[in-house]
Amino acid sequence: MATSPALDTQARVILALALREVHTLYGGKSLGYLWAVIQTAFTVGVFWGIRHFANVPAPHGMTMLTYLVAGFGIWNIISQVLSKCMAAVDGNRALLTFPQVTPLDIMLARCLVVTATQVVSMAILLGCGVIFGYDLILSNIGMIIVCVLLVALLGLGLGAMLGSLAVYLPALQQIVPMFMRILFFASGIFYSVSTFSHRVGDFLMLNPIMQLIELMRMSMANGYISIYADFGYVVQVTLGCLFLGLLLERYVRRKVTQ
Repeated sequence: MATSPALDTQARVILALALREVHTLYGGKSLGYLWAVIQTAFTVGVFWGIRHFANVPAPHGMTMLTYLVAGFGIWNIISQVLSKCMAAVDGNRALLTFPQVTPLDIMLARCLVVTATQVVSMAILLGCGVIFGYDLILSNIGMIIVCVLLVALLGLGLGAMLGSLAVYLPALQQIVPMFMRILFFASGIFYSVSTFSHRVGDFLMLNPIMQLIELMRMSMANGYISIYADFGYVVQVTLGCLFLGLLLERYVRRKVTQ
């Protein structure tokens, strides 16, 4: 099937940018790409240890490994995609002198690298868990794929939107990381929304990141049920952020490439 020459060129540009991003992130490290897995494993291990010594088991019969991998996997994707998309222009101004390269291409490449890296890290950690005797029953593989796609698109949309606004409001570059630290504790990464009352749970679930984490956990365990999860809400928020992000990125493109 023939493809458009422009589309083919754009795909090649994004692939080249993705390979460059991988080399930039991991090429200079002695452990290379394995370092991404180690970072994720260390974070999961720390919170696993905290819950173990606090004698707080994973809810709904999930293994602690699956419970934490689902939470940190979703969080790592959206937080890293958002931050890297916001910094895409400032870190690659030299590349933008080439007419074939646009800010959106750089954002897409970074989104692709981050998402793929986290998916591989999650798969390796879960695979190691199976080797060491932990049960792993994925109840809905299709929904797992959809959740990964949605969180990547949500991060891309938010990153493009906030990065574009930062062109006119540079203070956002400092404000957003502070806000993300608050979201880290408000997104249900290492706890379940079911531990709260309905009033608090309904408020917390306005956060689409928590929605995605709950949907991911439901998809990775047969017994995990969240009465608050709303797939339609997540899709609407994701598409809305993506639309606004792409619209704003297009609006400020000429200014950032000058």
